Amino acid sequence: MKMLKVGMLSAAHVHAYSYASILKKFEDVNFVGIYDPDESRGKVFSENLGIDFIPFSEIERCDVVVITSENKNHLKDVENLAGKVGAILCEKPLATCAEDARKMIELCEAKKTILGTAFPVRYTPTIKEIKKRIDEGEIGEIYMIAATNRGKMPPGWFLEKELSGGGAIMDHVVHVVDILRWLVQKEFKAVTTFRAKQIHEDIEVEDTALLMLELDDIPVSLDCSWNRPVSFPTWGDVTLRIVGTKGILEVDVFNSAGFIYSNKDEKISNFSTSDNADELMLKDFIDSYKEKKKPFTSGEDGLRATEVVEAAYRSLEKGGKVEIKMI
Repeated sequence: MKMLKVGMLSAAHVHAYSYASILKKFEDVNFVGIYDPDESRGKVFSENLGIDFIPFSEIERCDVVVITSENKNHLKDVENLAGKVGAILCEKPLATCAEDARKMIELCEAKKTILGTAFPVRYTPTIKEIKKRIDEGEIGEIYMIAATNRGKMPPGWFLEKELSGGGAIMDHVVHVVDILRWLVQKEFKAVTTFRAKQIHEDIEVEDTALLMLELDDIPVSLDCSWNRPVSFPTWGDVTLRIVGTKGILEVDVFNSAGFIYSNKDEKISNFSTSDNADELMLKDFIDSYKEKKKPFTSGEDGLRATEVVEAAYRSLEKGGKVEIKMI
């Protein structure tokens, strides 16, 4: 059987290095290399990783393409590849506005190209274990969630609104929105956004924000700020405190640990899991193409998260609660 050809489009995103390093190791695919319209950036990236810098015409001949370009370029990149390649895994956020995300989904459907959104947090064994515990009723009915996804400020184009679409809200909200939608199988209905004083005063996007959300009938708080010091070890600190009628579930995704506190036992119920989320995501996406099935984190999942982000910015502009529009 012929090996699948997999390529990467753009070295712009900070996650590109991780993805390329993993694709290099996969024995069941032919990772042909990376194309970047910024030739200098692409060649430095390819040399550092020991992969090929290839022309765009080679990307068009791939079975699967991973897009890690600037947020604003996602729509254009998908438009250039839909119908030419079999599947596209697009870095999050899927788009900087819901209208563009919907266009990407409809175009890929029309052109018979599978579209996925890169939401690696959902693939972590920790989150899957939480899903199992919730579904088994271990903490009862959920009535409140407190979440964080705080990290250090990213460099370069992330701070240019024209390319990024926004700051910490655009960058960090989507991960938590995605895992919470999947964990409780409900949709977000409304959001109120609060913005604190800038920590980094010389940038044009927001670096601190707190969202108060309505996940159907469940109130959710989410701190998505870029307020961690430069020595912080990860891009985010995804944590959840899920309060239910039978107990409280506390999760620290990047430390691969979870704890359940309840009246059922005097002892704390805890669990710890570990695995590379990026690797699990890439493997699942490639397998979904082979099996011609919908990926675990689809284009629709990317759209739903983008709708929440869009509403969060509307709340900042108008003040107060804003309903989340699903398109």
